[in-house]
Amino acid sequence: MKKIIISVFLLSLSLGVMTSCSKEDDFEIPTFKPLFFGENFPEGDIDYNADFDFPGWVNYAETGSKKWIERDFNNSGYIQFSPFGSGQASNIGWAITPKFSIGDGQGVVFSFTSATNFVDNPNNKLEVFISTNYNGTEAGVLTANWTQLNAVVANETTNGYVYIPSGEIDLSDYSGEINIAFKVTGNGTTLDGLFQVDDIKIYKK
Repeated sequence: MKKIIISVFLLSLSLGVMTSCSKEDDFEIPTFKPLFFGENFPEGDIDYNADFDFPGWVNYAETGSKKWIERDFNNSGYIQFSPFGSGQASNIGWAITPKFSIGDGQGVVFSFTSATNFVDNPNNKLEVFISTNYNGTEAGVLTANWTQLNAVVANETTNGYVYIPSGEIDLSDYSGEINIAFKVTGNGTTLDGLFQVDDIKIYKK
């Protein structure tokens, strides 16, 4: 019995030594990225097909009556804009983040994912903007200064609900408090595809 116990002990000890001798390079510690703002639309917060109304966000119909709505699929939430069925000559919808600060902006980047379906015309499109003077009201959407960001977005070539990463969008030209806006342009006839947005992050690299 003692021989068995000693054998087990020696085996455990040798395994421990082999493990402890592993090179440090075998273990990669993830880099911490301070998050200034993030939104992944948790499924538990989604009111399916209801107008999008998360706290602090602005959901604004510039033309027509269609607004961004809340959706989820496979335990994952997202927001969606679709002018389909509106019967209106123009549908332009904005989803604008709450205001948040990015400090001096140095090293700050922005990323998100987007998806499309039924989009067959480049004029049916998603655009992304930033503002440093938006006042947070519906009345202020069209009076604020918005600068378009150079983001990779889903379009007529990426249909099928395939989520496209935006890439890391450099925000180092900005500082202080900002708002990010997602704007879709379409109509109820020829530009009636849908757009989805998810996994929004603004962080320091």
